[in-house]
Amino acid sequence: MTMPMDLPALVSVADNPLPPLTAWVVILGVTLAVTALGYLVGRGSQRHRLSAALDELEVANRRHQRDHDQQDKAITALRDELTEMERLTGCLPEFAQRLTACEEVETTCAQMLAIIQTMLPAEKTCILLPEETGYIPWVASGIDPATLRQEIIPFGSGKLGWVSQRGIITYAAQLAQETAAIRSHVFGEDEVVDADIYIPLNQGKRALGMITLKALKRRPRFERQILRALKELFSTALAGNRAFQQVAQRANRDGLTGLYNMTFFKQHLEIELHKAERNHTRLSLFMLDIDHFKFYNDHHGHQAGDEILRQVGSLFREHTRAVDIAARYGGEEFIVLTPELDRPDVLQFAERFRDLFLANPFPHKDEQPEGTLSFSGGIATYPLDGTSIEELIRAADGALYQAKANNRNQVVAARGPVAV
Repeated sequence: MTMPMDLPALVSVADNPLPPLTAWVVILGVTLAVTALGYLVGRGSQRHRLSAALDELEVANRRHQRDHDQQDKAITALRDELTEMERLTGCLPEFAQRLTACEEVETTCAQMLAIIQTMLPAEKTCILLPEETGYIPWVASGIDPATLRQEIIPFGSGKLGWVSQRGIITYAAQLAQETAAIRSHVFGEDEVVDADIYIPLNQGKRALGMITLKALKRRPRFERQILRALKELFSTALAGNRAFQQVAQRANRDGLTGLYNMTFFKQHLEIELHKAERNHTRLSLFMLDIDHFKFYNDHHGHQAGDEILRQVGSLFREHTRAVDIAARYGGEEFIVLTPELDRPDVLQFAERFRDLFLANPFPHKDEQPEGTLSFSGGIATYPLDGTSIEELIRAADGALYQAKANNRNQVVAARGPVAV
């Protein structure tokens, strides 16, 4: 059994230094421990830096991915808009062809409305056309039909007048940015038209119409280009309508009185006869001949006589309905087609027109044999007095000559078909 070392022995061991080799081993161990600890601490710090860098890379990658996705969406949207633009512009030749085929303003406006609904659909669309004193709403979508062709917006007034004078496409927001003087002029006078966009249609300085749009259902990037294309397309179409109407008017009108000629009259009489037969309705003719017109020409000259005929034409234009067709029958004879008027109705109209005729200040009227310039008239009604063009005209003509035989200055109604 080993005995414990005594105290003096321990003291002697402590007092004696370690051998040199043993000291170096201890120092080396401590150094290695410190180095290892430093390495471990440094590695932890590096790991932290690497982790932070990795997090930053992940954030940057996600940001880049979002940017990339947004760019993809933007590119896709642009590609879709370009495709839509190509589709719409590709339709323009077809639209132009459809508009060129329209001879009447009504059909042209109907086509224009359909094209707008394809190109730039809106909650409310209105096409206005100029009449003698102002713009009239002609066709529309999203607007009460009862308001169409009822309101007249005077030229030069309100927003329509301002846009029409400038002749350029205008947004309502632009009008709100004008000067106070202009705003006081353009706002408040044409409330019948509620619009966000105004598209004036014109040929040079001549106003042909106006299109208003309210609340577009989509706002394409190329909206302004589409608006300009529609403006040019529709202006050309309405200008073509105007030219066609002028040619047709010269072909269908009497050059002196401005009334329709008999070729046009008979064409429409045939149409109205078919309509009356199909719908079981009436129509009437009113024919008149100026009394002692040869006497007037002989005493005052043919130029004065022509002026009388022109004034009679003006009376007919001012005092007949839009559905009536007034024509110069020949010489000093005139004839009026009055759809849906029965014998009592057309007789009342003829007597009222006779009063207007007698009250008109024709020159030299008091020098006529009867002391005034008058006419004799005859009326005929379908189907009471005939069922064909020839029968009705013959019946009205027979009634007219009965009025002549009855001392002139009166209107006589036919009494059944006249035998040939």
